[in-house]
Amino acid sequence: MPALTDEEIAAIGIVTRGRADSLAACIDSYLENCRRHERSPAFVVTDDSPDEDSRSHTTAALHALRERGARISYGGRAERLRFAETLARESGVPIDVIRFALLGDDRCPLTTGANRNSLLLDTVDTLILSVDDDTRCRIGSVSDGDAQLVPFTGYDPTEFWFHPDRRSALETVAFIDADVLGCHEAMLGRRADDSGASVAVTLQGIAGDSGMGSSRYYLGLEGASRARLVASPESYASAFRSREVVRAARRPTLADSPFCMTTCIGFDNRALLPPFFPVQRNSDGIFGLMLHRYGAKYRTGFLPSVVVHDPDPPRLFVPDELWTTAIRMADVVMACLFAHDPANATGTAATALAGLGRFFQELGALPLADFEARIRSVQQFRTMAFITHLETQLRTHDSTPAFWAEDVRRLVALLWATTGAEDAVVPGDLRDEGGAGAACRLSQELVGRFGQVLESWPAIVEAARRLRAQGRRLTTPL
Repeated sequence: MPALTDEEIAAIGIVTRGRADSLAACIDSYLENCRRHERSPAFVVTDDSPDEDSRSHTTAALHALRERGARISYGGRAERLRFAETLARESGVPIDVIRFALLGDDRCPLTTGANRNSLLLDTVDTLILSVDDDTRCRIGSVSDGDAQLVPFTGYDPTEFWFHPDRRSALETVAFIDADVLGCHEAMLGRRADDSGASVAVTLQGIAGDSGMGSSRYYLGLEGASRARLVASPESYASAFRSREVVRAARRPTLADSPFCMTTCIGFDNRALLPPFFPVQRNSDGIFGLMLHRYGAKYRTGFLPSVVVHDPDPPRLFVPDELWTTAIRMADVVMACLFAHDPANATGTAATALAGLGRFFQELGALPLADFEARIRSVQQFRTMAFITHLETQLRTHDSTPAFWAEDVRRLVALLWATTGAEDAVVPGDLRDEGGAGAACRLSQELVGRFGQVLESWPAIVEAARRLRAQGRRLTTPL
């Protein structure tokens, strides 16, 4: 094989947690694609499994893949803890800050963002492709036939095609034998425009499970996606029940957009990318918003193709989720981001992240009532913006069809009724036996701790870069 160049993807990174069989099938599918196209990336696995049995099952599956010729390195929680201690010594950043960044918080059940931070630090200074462990490397084209790169300045350039089940979704896709790494390399790290901006991340579409926890986003869809959604009462009802979709951009698209889903994403990890919020869901949404607001020289590339997202068993939307108004921890973090004026974080990406980090720490040190007031104010603004969008959609489409308009009006009324509620700032995913007060206090603490991570992130990345040059990484070759 020819030597790898700086413009080629060096590794396929996979974050996983207790799904050894799915992980093995995932790696096998990408390995086969790479072999067909004479590519030989390393596979980097960061494992969030909390118990020894799950880790042993995972490493056994990886050893079997290694016997088939895959180059695999692995980092579980023990390896991440050891690397956190090494990073603390190398960087001078307190160990508690780095542990939160790489392992999360024991009071939070989900630490996917911390696992992604581990992957970023392990692969610093390279181009990488990160895929979920329940994806399969079957490439499908959704191109409209126009290969011309198009600019996009809105939120989301992807389209939806809704399906009642996975079989139906996959049957509609034109699968092709394409080089998955080459798909991303066509844009990743490339110069975006005359301003000096470059493509920091590339997003591939999905066929299969949407990865969305709620279908509420559908009520505000526009264009062709909306037309498919409301084509009939039956198709509409099916879309709010089944999570099976095809979703992608129709053309190669260059976007200055906060949209981000990490199901299949390329990272230009030579740039200083922001860290992921270490705990709870939608860390990718937070990452995308930070990249958009504080990465003036960063753009996102959307590919007109899909990979298969194949969780087993198939998932359905929870019926009442559409009408749930409780915010989540991710909403609190996003409210803090919107409360900060990015004009106050000018200069390099490093100074921007440091400034944002200090602001988060200031929010974390406020009296709780003042912190809640800041979050409530921003959340009310975000809610009003969504209400305005929905009401505009009602007027644009003359409140038709009636089954769609009825749901939009119901949601608008619900949002109006709950905007000023006392518990509107309580993150529902942090509620436990401690009640609303404990959830709010924990959310504020997590914001302050993330501020420490943000301020220290440039130093952490530089330390990881020095360690990598010495051959010292978070993961260990199997």
